[in-house]
Amino acid sequence: MDPTAFAYRRAMKPAAAALWDQHASVYDALFSGLTGYVAEAMLRIADPRLPAGSKLLDVAAGTGALAIRGLERSLARGGADSIVACDWSEGMLSFTERRARALGASREQFTVEVQNGEALGYADASFDAVFSCFGIFLFADRRAGWREAARVLRSGGLFVASVWQSPATNPMLREQMAPMARALPARLQGPPPTGSWLEVAEAAALAREVEESGAFRSLNVLPFHGSIAFGDWSKVWVAMLDNPVSGALLRRCEEGEREAVRESVFAHFRSLAGGDDQPLVLEAVCNILVATKA
Repeated sequence: MDPTAFAYRRAMKPAAAALWDQHASVYDALFSGLTGYVAEAMLRIADPRLPAGSKLLDVAAGTGALAIRGLERSLARGGADSIVACDWSEGMLSFTERRARALGASREQFTVEVQNGEALGYADASFDAVFSCFGIFLFADRRAGWREAARVLRSGGLFVASVWQSPATNPMLREQMAPMARALPARLQGPPPTGSWLEVAEAAALAREVEESGAFRSLNVLPFHGSIAFGDWSKVWVAMLDNPVSGALLRRCEEGEREAVRESVFAHFRSLAGGDDQPLVLEAVCNILVATKA
């Protein structure tokens, strides 16, 4: 990656992107395994329609859970594919870059670029397939994200995206959010704000919003289940504080209020795990959307 371009982007970086930079190492250490498991399923779903020589884009690639697995798949078949991993977080992409070069990928085979997924800098119909593994659903303007994914995809190309299900059906989120919500001060409690990703947590709502972009056909939403294990579940609290989404709420708490939330979360995790020194395993449930560019 061109360090000069990085320096330029850093000067104009949105504050939200900087928060994801800071979260990159915590996210990669705790959650990349689960994200990678979902990413592998997404690639397997797409595999029959991705012949050698395909051009693939991973939007909001993060630390490379999907893009790197796509690269491994390509290299195992001769390395003919061209893969682009983009994200607006330089910190996230630094992990992806290192992993790609460690696998021996050339710049032609694998490119890492700082991009805003709501306004991608690629020409129309540039890619055979576009992926977003837990990316676009968090955009401030999700609809712009869906439209941009469609714009850079060729006609007949494949779009695959994953979105977490809501805490009601997703224990991984429920067991974090419920004890937090119980202990938050009253001024911070209430329904999620307009535009929250929870608006597309259900399959029908996700399909409807993506379909309304007007660019896709043959939409299908598939539920997918996995699990995540924490040997030291106290680190989940660190991730909750550090995460740009949940952390935004926790950072609005005063010190004593935040400590009350921490105690509530720890008590809940301790009960689930059966003790401070016991591992915690949580089921994680998402939806995988598969669509074809019209």
